[in-house]
Amino acid sequence: MTPRRHRGARAFALALLVAVGVLSAPAPAAAQSAADVAVAREIFIEGSELARQGRWEQARERYERSLAIKRAPITLYSLGVAQQQTGQLVEALESFRAFLLEPSAPATKEYEPLAQQAVQELERQVAALELRVSPGDVAGLEVKVDGSVVPTAALDRPRPLNPGPHTVTASAPGHREVRRSVVAAPGSRVVVVLGLEREAAAPAGPRVALAPRGGAAASPAPDAATVRVAPIVLIAGGLTTAAAGVAIGLLGVASASDAPTRDGDAADAARAQALAGDLVAGAGLVAAGAGVLVLLLDRDRDGAPGKDAPPRAALGPRGLTVRF
Repeated sequence: MTPRRHRGARAFALALLVAVGVLSAPAPAAAQSAADVAVAREIFIEGSELARQGRWEQARERYERSLAIKRAPITLYSLGVAQQQTGQLVEALESFRAFLLEPSAPATKEYEPLAQQAVQELERQVAALELRVSPGDVAGLEVKVDGSVVPTAALDRPRPLNPGPHTVTASAPGHREVRRSVVAAPGSRVVVVLGLEREAAAPAGPRVALAPRGGAAASPAPDAATVRVAPIVLIAGGLTTAAAGVAIGLLGVASASDAPTRDGDAADAARAQALAGDLVAGAGLVAAGAGVLVLLLDRDRDGAPGKDAPPRAALGPRGLTVRF
C-alpha cells in the first residue's frame, strides 16, 4: 500500500487510521450518501489487507472500486501504489499526481513526500510513444494502442507508455489496416510510423465489345433452335424442288412418247422438258442432301437430343417427316 520501503505494520496501521478518518467524514448533501461512504470504506479496508499480503492485483481492484464510490486522497495514493506494484506505471503516475493535487490535510500530509518521490521515479521509468501517421488527414482515421482508441486530437503528442510489448494499429475507410508491434524499454522513446495504403479497386464487371469505328457491330450468336431449323427448311425445300423436277421430267417423257416422230420439233421440245426436269430434280436433291449433312453435323456437336430438343426432319418412304 506504500512504497517498498514503507510496507511495515506501522505504515499499514497508519493508512487504515487515515482511511477511517477520511472516509468517515460527513459527505456534502450533493455528494455520496452515508451508506455509500460506509461501503467505500469497507472496500478500501479490504484492499489494504490484500496489499499487506502482497496480493497487489486484488488490492488494486478494491481501491478502484472504492474510488469509484467515493473520491478520497488516501484512496488515490493507495491506488497509485498498487498500480506501481502491478506494472501500470502510467496509471500509477497519474494517481500520484492526482493525490498531490488534492488539498493538503493533516491526515494525509505524511504521504505527500512519498508521492512526490514516486512521481519522480515513475517519470524516469515511463516510456513515450510517438505516432506518425501518413497521410494524417484521412477521413475516418482511427488509431489504437493495445485496442484502445487514441483521440485524434492527441495524435501529434508523445503518449506515455508502460514498458513492455504493445500493438499499434491504424485504419480508415477505403484503406488497408496497418499493424505494428513494438517493445518499449523503461524510459525510452518509441517512434511508430503508420503508412496507410488504399485498398485495391474492386474488379470491373463484364465488358461489352464494341465494333470498330465505321464497322458494323458483331451480331449475337444464333441460338440452337435457329441453327437446327435452318437445315430442316433446306431439306424440305430441296425435296419439294426435287419432286417438282421429277414431275416436269415425267411430263417431258410423256410428251416425247406422244410425238409423231423422234426427230421433229415436238420430240425436241419433249426431250428439253425432260432434261429440265432432271436438272431441277437434281438441284432439289443436292439442297436436301446439304440440309441432311448440316443436321447430322449439328447432332454430332450437341450429342443426342433430349426431351427438350427442337423438331427434326427425316426422309422416309412417305416423304419428309418432322419429329418433335
